[in-house]
Amino acid sequence: MAAAFSSVILKQDHHRREKMTVEEDIKKEGADGGEVAFAVAEPLTSGFTGVAFKESKDQTVGIAFRQELPDHPVTISKNTGLFANTDLKVGMEVESINGTVVDGLTRLKAISFIKEAEGKVTVVGKAVKGGAIAVVFKESIGQKCGIAFKQDVPTDPVTISRIGEDGLFVKTDLKVGMQVMSVNNVPVEGLDKTQAIQFLKDAEGKVVVVGAPPTNKPKPAAAAATATATGTPPPPGVAAGGQWGTNKYIGQQTQMLMCFGCLCFGLPGLCVCFCPQDDRDAYRLGNQIYDASGKPIGTYPGENFVPTRNQMQRT
Repeated sequence: MAAAFSSVILKQDHHRREKMTVEEDIKKEGADGGEVAFAVAEPLTSGFTGVAFKESKDQTVGIAFRQELPDHPVTISKNTGLFANTDLKVGMEVESINGTVVDGLTRLKAISFIKEAEGKVTVVGKAVKGGAIAVVFKESIGQKCGIAFKQDVPTDPVTISRIGEDGLFVKTDLKVGMQVMSVNNVPVEGLDKTQAIQFLKDAEGKVVVVGAPPTNKPKPAAAAATATATGTPPPPGVAAGGQWGTNKYIGQQTQMLMCFGCLCFGLPGLCVCFCPQDDRDAYRLGNQIYDASGKPIGTYPGENFVPTRNQMQRT
């Protein structure tokens, strides 16, 4: 028996949102002779709107932006607050904030629009140039998505390696080779392929995947030449092309202050742990931060990182 599924497609532009329903009866013979059912989704690239209400200018919104270079687009790097349950997702480019176009502005300027806003705040997102946003519907947790990810080494981004012809994403704008930025608003950068795949397996209902253009990995020879020329090689097992700096962490000095604080003030003395006093060398590559041994210690923004020049690796 053919299975009927309904896929809700959101077509949005700067001024309107139009909801369309597409129904298709699809019957596909599986490898075991059984029927394989899947939903269909249309390509989506722009007009993803998030509306929130700030009770005051000082209220925390819980959204963060990212911009690698001044002429690069401003994108969403974190979305866990007021906009978490809206159409905005991590990895989207910020198109406008309260009607002001963000293209050509800096990340700090975009952040200031959010901070200075009070009352209704409207943010519109879209796919980055060369990227895509796919919205599909999983009927159940056990339903196959028909998409595969790859990651050659742990420091590489998670990318799309296959999109099945009978899978959920076949009629979206996602392409093989694209970098996976988020799955259902959960950032994928800094995670491994297995974790990203698990997000898809555990999903049920609406599934949103944000993709970005593939990043060009430096060739090993070029990376070695860069390290030799600068005299600042990256940590063991980490690719060249990043930035050395320092990172605050809870070490011996911070622990001593915590003990002293507890002796003098009791439990409030533990508040020192929120202001670490120990410094260590750190290396930032993309949004991932590593210590001098090559161990991941956090992501940026989020983990504190202060870039320095001519910072040599400690041994």
